[in-house]
Amino acid sequence: MKRSIVLSLALMLAPASALAQSEPPGPPPDGAAAFSTPSPAQRAAMEQFRTAAQQYHIQTRSNMLASLSPAHRSALASLVGQLALTPNPNYKAAIAQVDAMLSPNERTSIVNISTAERNSMHALMQQQRAAMASTLTPAQQSEMAQREAKRQAFEASHPRPTHVPDPGAILLRTLASPAGGWGGGHHGPV
Repeated sequence: MKRSIVLSLALMLAPASALAQSEPPGPPPDGAAAFSTPSPAQRAAMEQFRTAAQQYHIQTRSNMLASLSPAHRSALASLVGQLALTPNPNYKAAIAQVDAMLSPNERTSIVNISTAERNSMHALMQQQRAAMASTLTPAQQSEMAQREAKRQAFEASHPRPTHVPDPGAILLRTLASPAGGWGGGHHGPV
């Protein structure tokens, strides 16, 4: 009887001891998870990008507010406050209100400031891409090249419609996004 208990116990523990002695799994094949954990250099580059993007956004927001007349800044503040307190805000109506309120010079200024931010962000992203590329392993570089080729193929086969920037939408989106956000607002209504 004791022998059968000892034998049963040994058979039950055998798989556990075999698993404990096996080697841990190796790295993913062909860099499958190459971008899952950034290196310290990659983290530093990403933090530098985030800081610069925040600065562009803060400057854009400041420039947009400075381009408005004091009366329009006050009216805009009231409208943004109403949107914040409304349970179901109507952004399309708010955008139409802002568009109707802005003078032609203010509209032009808002679009120009947004375009300048977009161009600055594009240049910053290109710099970031070059900085990140210098920190990548060969497997990561290969994966990045493959992703870029797929992105370019997709964009070539899916052309974007021509978009006319809406100053009211740009202004509301820029004011509504936190200081850490970035984007000039050329992506359609809020």
